[in-house]
Amino acid sequence: MTNFNWKKMDEAGVKHGSLTRYLNPRMLSYIYGKNIRNKTHIFDLNKIFDSCQKLSDHVNCLIKKKGEELTILFLATKKQAQEITKKHAIRCGMPYIANKWKGGFLTNFEEIKKKLKKLWWLNNFIESPDFENLAKKEQLNYKKNKAKLQSVYEGVIKLKEKPDVVFILGLSKEKVALKECKKMGIPVIAICNSNCNPKPFEHIYVIPGNDENTGSIDFFAELMADTIIESNKLNKEEEKKINA
Repeated sequence: MTNFNWKKMDEAGVKHGSLTRYLNPRMLSYIYGKNIRNKTHIFDLNKIFDSCQKLSDHVNCLIKKKGEELTILFLATKKQAQEITKKHAIRCGMPYIANKWKGGFLTNFEEIKKKLKKLWWLNNFIESPDFENLAKKEQLNYKKNKAKLQSVYEGVIKLKEKPDVVFILGLSKEKVALKECKKMGIPVIAICNSNCNPKPFEHIYVIPGNDENTGSIDFFAELMADTIIESNKLNKEEEKKINA
C-alpha cells in the first residue's frame, strides 16, 4: 500500500474545492460542506481516501495486463503543476506533457511521431562534430528548432506508441486532451475538482480533490508515481513466484 494517510492528505489541502458558484452538480456526492469565508466547497475526505486506496487496485490491474510495458502519460499544463508533474513522472519512468497539449497528439499520433523523431535527431546532431563545423547562423537555426520542439515534446521523446492511459491533473484545463482520449478509447485517471464533470465518458477513473494548489497537486502526482513503482515491484515478485 502506498504511504499516505489522513494527516498527509489534510496538510496537502486536497479537500478544498473550487468556488461554490462553479459547482458541477455531478460532484455533489463527493462534497462534505462549504467554507463560508472563502466561498468554496469542501470535499469529503472519506471519499478522497477511498478513491486513493482504490487507485492502487486499479493501477495493479492495468500493470498485470501489460507489465512494465504499460505507459501512463502524466498530463498537467497548469503553470503551478508543470515542474511537479515532470518530477514525479521522471521518478516513476513515465512520459509527461507539462507545458502545452498539442492538438492531435492522440488522434494524429503518426504525425506527432515524426516530430519526436526530428527532436531526437536534433538532440544527437547538435552534440555531434558535424554541428561544430556549421556557421554560427546555421547552428542558431538548429538550436531554435530544437527549443521549439522540446518545449512541447521533451517529456514524450521516447514514446513509440500512443499511451495506454492518461493521468490528468486538472480536468477543467485539459478539455482537448480529454476529447482525444474519448475519441481514441484511451482510459483516463483524473483528479477532479468540484467544478468538473466526473464522468465525461465511460473509461475514466476519478479521484475527487483540489487540482489548483501546489500541495494538493504534489500529493496526487506523488501518489500516482508511488503506486506505479509499487505495482511494478509487486508484479515482478509475482512473476518470480510463478516462474520459480
